[in-house]
Amino acid sequence: MQGQVGTAQILFTRGVPALEALPTTLLSECMQSVLEGPDGKTILQYGNYGGYLPLRTMLGEQYRVAPEQIIVGNGSLHLQDLLTALLVKPGDVVLTEQPSYDRAIQTFRRRGAKVIGIPLEADGVNLAKLEEAIIQKKPAFLYVIPDFQNPAGVTTSAAKRQALVDLVERYDFWLVEDVPYRTLRYSGESLPLLRDLNPARTLTLSSYSKLISPALRVGYLIGPGDLVKRLIKLMEETILAPVLPTQAAVVEFHKRGYFDSNLENLKQLYAPRLQAIIAALKTYLPGVPFAEPEGGFFVSINLPEEIDCSNLLARAQAIGLTLTNGKDFFADPLDEHENTAHLGEHFVRLPFCALTPDQIEEGVKRLATLVR
Repeated sequence: MQGQVGTAQILFTRGVPALEALPTTLLSECMQSVLEGPDGKTILQYGNYGGYLPLRTMLGEQYRVAPEQIIVGNGSLHLQDLLTALLVKPGDVVLTEQPSYDRAIQTFRRRGAKVIGIPLEADGVNLAKLEEAIIQKKPAFLYVIPDFQNPAGVTTSAAKRQALVDLVERYDFWLVEDVPYRTLRYSGESLPLLRDLNPARTLTLSSYSKLISPALRVGYLIGPGDLVKRLIKLMEETILAPVLPTQAAVVEFHKRGYFDSNLENLKQLYAPRLQAIIAALKTYLPGVPFAEPEGGFFVSINLPEEIDCSNLLARAQAIGLTLTNGKDFFADPLDEHENTAHLGEHFVRLPFCALTPDQIEEGVKRLATLVR
């Protein structure tokens, strides 16, 4: 096995679930059950534009909101796109953490937003820089990933969570929290959702992609009823109807108790992989700082400035290591005069969940040979 790991290509690219984590048998049972059940023909027809009502009801009970405050769409990125289309006019500013989820940055830009990144610290976004940006730019919304952030792995502290909701209240704009990794906590204690601290100003996004399967394309957004109603109308005009069979299968997955047991299996599978990457980074790249998350899918590092990273991806590929371009995770800086040519050049995201501990160690060892 070690020999195979030593010669195979190692993919530190997309944050995807491990193949062995996908519950094929359980999902097959659920899908067959819902298709053969009383709603079988209903879920194969054009349906409720806000999503499968039993799923909206179940999520409403979980988050203590009315079903009318929830829209279920084809993954959370789909809902991010709809939300941006609703809230952003060309030229409007959207604030993100810096670095942030690359596809979110792309989505906001595609809808005409100027996306500005606020430096991310070990306990969350830099509050002084954030308030400076708010005063200067008056954003349409601030987008944050408060739990096990993609890509940095950072979790926003309790104090900064309260500060964020205070800022959106004071300056009157939306706070969008994206929490797809929140329940994948392998140690430590959960912190409050931003929604729990200020439900009137917070829009919560999440999905089942990391918790059951990405291909289900089941994501959801929680917000005020009037905003959700507008999103539902926009979704109807865009896709006609959501994918009801998979949404019904998610409800069945919960009803049978599979969700809780599957979540526990995911934690048992992924926790050793997180520990493996932390240990490998400390062993092979000592002195390179990084956030040590207690869950999620990602650990990331900033390589020392003296390292020439201009052709890092190509050099990594030549030794069997595939990396994502670090620049993709960076929005525009607040200082418009800042030189952005090297922004993100030294940044490396390391998704660990789809790799075995042996692959993780070998991958970090190979990365270390490029920066010595």
